[in-house]
Amino acid sequence: MKILVLGAGAIGGYFGGRLAQAGGDVHFLVRERRQQQLQQHGLVVRSPHGDFQLPVKTLRREQIDAPADLVLLACKAYDLDDALSSIAPAVGEHTTIVPLLNGVAHIERLQAAFGPARVAGGSCGIPATLSPQGEVLQLGPMHRIVFGRLPGTADAAQPRLETLLSLLRATPVSAEIDAEMMRALWEKFVGLATLAAMTCLMRGTVGDILAADDGAALFAQTFAACQGAARAAGHAPREAPMAAFQALMSDRGSALTASMLRDLEGGGRTEGAHVVGDMLRRVVAAGLDPGALRAAWCHLQVAERRRAAA
Repeated sequence: MKILVLGAGAIGGYFGGRLAQAGGDVHFLVRERRQQQLQQHGLVVRSPHGDFQLPVKTLRREQIDAPADLVLLACKAYDLDDALSSIAPAVGEHTTIVPLLNGVAHIERLQAAFGPARVAGGSCGIPATLSPQGEVLQLGPMHRIVFGRLPGTADAAQPRLETLLSLLRATPVSAEIDAEMMRALWEKFVGLATLAAMTCLMRGTVGDILAADDGAALFAQTFAACQGAARAAGHAPREAPMAAFQALMSDRGSALTASMLRDLEGGGRTEGAHVVGDMLRRVVAAGLDPGALRAAWCHLQVAERRRAAA
């Protein structure tokens, strides 16, 4: 199975690297500078589960000459337009696309561009970054990935997803196929939108927020709004993942923040529109009290305006 991984940054580099480590036929779709870096030094991954360095196959957009069986889409939401045009030459009649983006808005975009039959769902959790030298740095032991067919995904995608699962299970990565993938995407969306809205708006950790007089109440209000939007969309979250998020957001000693806050405080672009802004739109459409979402989205918009002006 020919696998095309869009990007060799923190997410694409890590999971694509693990697939290559397992013997998968992996090609990384990258820009010229990253291609040169990988050709010179190989893909270098520093991980609590063991460092590795290996030569990898790379392509630039203009070098794609045949469809891939599976495309692993590992980009930021704000780069989605460019990603769609980049992978288009590699998407054939029987290609399956597995996006690893946060939120849910990208699913409709991908389905509109390539047809629902070619689009599966995917989600991952890993604290990782790319060093200035181009090394993928896994910052903590968690490295989870889940994927699965969506209601419109072709039946023929299942064997490709099962092959993907087999490759990943030959590595230390925690991987699974979820038969209710759209629900799984919404569950992460609920938790992430709550965490991103609260930690970005308050510019603090979960513990900092819970130490404030109304921190716990505002957390609960925002979390309830996001869960209500999921139910209104027909994807009521399951109890176990909601309990896990609730535990994270109730830990008064927690130093946890959303990665979006690190992007915000670092002066970079954020996925605010794709996560907080989109969740706010859905909460309002459902007639629910948005909690901190409205103020958080305003805060993120102002920050982006100032970043662009600078």
